[in-house]
Amino acid sequence: MNFDDIQMLDVPAESSSHTESLNSDDVPTSPKADKKYPSLSEWLQLDDDLKFQFDLQEYKKSLEPQDPFYRAHHEYISLLYKIVEELLNHDVQVLPEDSEDEEPLGVVTSLREISKNAKKEVKLTRIHDAFSKILSKYEQFLDTVKDELQEEDWDAYVDLHFLLEFIQAEEFSIDQRQKPELILYWVNKYDPKPEDSFVDEVVYNNPEPYMHPEFWTTYMGTLLTRGMFSHAARSIKLSKYENLGEKSLLYNIITDFHVLIDSYTSMALKGQFGEWKRTACEMRDSYLTLKRGIEDEKQLVIARQILELLRAITGLPKTLAGFTSTWYELYAALALFQVRDYENVYMDYYKIAVGEKGIDETSDLEVFLSNVVMGNSVSVILAVDKYDSATAAYLSRLFELKGLFFPYYDVALNMTLSNKEGLPRRKISDYLLTRHAFECFEVHPLANVGIGLFLHPVITPSSDHNWKNRQIVGEFLPHYKCYTNDDMEWALTVCAKLNLPDVAKKLYLQQGEQSLAEGHLYEAMNMFVHCYDDTSSSKESALAMEKIHHIVWDILFQDALLNSLPVEDELLNNVITKKVDTSFEVQPAIRQCIAPYSVLVEYLVSLEDKNAFKKNISRLFHLIRFKFMPKKFLPLLFAQFLPLLSSDKFELSDLVVMIELIDSFEVLAQEEPDEVAKLYSFAVKSVDDVPAEHDWRKILQKEGLIPESVEDLVLTLRRSIASKIGDVYIQQK
Repeated sequence: MNFDDIQMLDVPAESSSHTESLNSDDVPTSPKADKKYPSLSEWLQLDDDLKFQFDLQEYKKSLEPQDPFYRAHHEYISLLYKIVEELLNHDVQVLPEDSEDEEPLGVVTSLREISKNAKKEVKLTRIHDAFSKILSKYEQFLDTVKDELQEEDWDAYVDLHFLLEFIQAEEFSIDQRQKPELILYWVNKYDPKPEDSFVDEVVYNNPEPYMHPEFWTTYMGTLLTRGMFSHAARSIKLSKYENLGEKSLLYNIITDFHVLIDSYTSMALKGQFGEWKRTACEMRDSYLTLKRGIEDEKQLVIARQILELLRAITGLPKTLAGFTSTWYELYAALALFQVRDYENVYMDYYKIAVGEKGIDETSDLEVFLSNVVMGNSVSVILAVDKYDSATAAYLSRLFELKGLFFPYYDVALNMTLSNKEGLPRRKISDYLLTRHAFECFEVHPLANVGIGLFLHPVITPSSDHNWKNRQIVGEFLPHYKCYTNDDMEWALTVCAKLNLPDVAKKLYLQQGEQSLAEGHLYEAMNMFVHCYDDTSSSKESALAMEKIHHIVWDILFQDALLNSLPVEDELLNNVITKKVDTSFEVQPAIRQCIAPYSVLVEYLVSLEDKNAFKKNISRLFHLIRFKFMPKKFLPLLFAQFLPLLSSDKFELSDLVVMIELIDSFEVLAQEEPDEVAKLYSFAVKSVDDVPAEHDWRKILQKEGLIPESVEDLVLTLRRSIASKIGDVYIQQK
């Protein structure tokens, strides 16, 4: 596709309202200064996708507690995503442009067209409803943050609110027949008139309001051109004009005028605007006849003023211009009084209004409003982007679905949906949504939104979108901070959906490290076991096994052996003692890894049980014989025998095994004497810190018999065993 003609799309306002430039200074080049995203116009001409640029430092900042404004904004964005996702779950596709091709006449064709139009209306209703929901959420957000913003920032967000409401009135109103009322509702909200002080002076502080020189010209003119018919009718009714008397000609004129304006709303909304206007025109044209006989000069002035109002409400542009002060007031008044319910005339109204009143070019908002009326949808969406990029991103999808970008595509590509080629390969909404998704990745609370935008058809899927999504998500997820099990489960679900086993391993590793740092030993091991793969040579798998060894030996086994108590991890101890629910699944690898610790715990908790003597001796034998037992633990395991050797429950075979084990240990100790001696020396010196009274050091300390070194330990054991062998031998005799 060639987009060289984009620069030619910047045309004067009086030309086609559906052509506009994308190559302007208004186009955002990047969401952040340090990002180097191409501009929208550049991207549309490129074949490359937006490159994912992840700022890890920005993401880490988002992990810190956020102020109320950012929390509210993050919640707002999440709600926008859900609104658009829900819309697309209804399979709302891009609405086709109206085809000018004539189809064969006949009943079948008519039925087909009826069905086609009905489906289009359903889709339109859903699109308009989604816009209404977005606007509602924005209003809630605005109400939440009103006390959190500086005045200048608040003014910008309020301007965006006005812009969104104007867009809704122009393009996304649920009922197009009420478009004039919606525009006027916006005008009265944006630029409210008349002022309260003026109303007090003319109406409430005047005994006969209808006689006030500005009651008809200014007050009534303002109410009528702003569509406030009920206010106008009520004001006339309370204006004391009945003091004229029913025989007065002016009384009859005012009465007829009152009835006329009081009937506007009901007749217009019933589709009877034509009848109403015909009545108004007849009354206007009969003015000369009506005013005959009015001799009082003051009453004649009032009659002339009512004539001006009749000229205004029958849609005469110059007269309406005299009752309005801005282009948008005049634009709304023309929509109200010229021709209703016909979309094509609104551009004419705009041209008349701008021709009469001009646009305040110093006001960004007025320029943006002007673009809305002209149908410059790309400029409009980029204007929203200036205020809030997230809002612009989601609105752009609604613009896309409704076909509001078609004029740009048609001009730039010279094709419509009726061509076989279909939609352009690149969509404006995809640029804004992709950029928004990237920004969400740098905000922890919005990470699920960023991923959701890629996993669900919010951004238009491409032929290789699965591969691209795997690349982007695979780059981000290893940095994702899992605070809860739900966070971890969600991240792993994403990995499974995109077939990212290596990323899942990184997540398991990180979550294991986090659990370990927080002291949750069982959870940490569970994560590391999921990360480990004996068929993999990956860094993560090797590191996971290192972490498992560290927990099992350096934390669990060593602490228990030094303190003569199980480590304080309730879940882990319940697993060892089988106090967990039968439905609780323990990975076989975990059971295997904690087996030595489990044996040690069984030994420690039964030390004071005299009936467990034989089992405890057997447990010590098994631990010492375990081929993967680190050498540094062997002296402390042998030391457990010292207080036990005073028991008369030893059998000769037990003592022989002990001698054999000591012989083997002495050979091993010669290979790495420093490693063997270091932990034992620390254990001896820390005897006063031992919490358990049944610890071997506590028992021997009372008699001053703690061996000071490994060599002393071995010598003491051999002497004690030799003496015990003699005792056993004598007993057997």
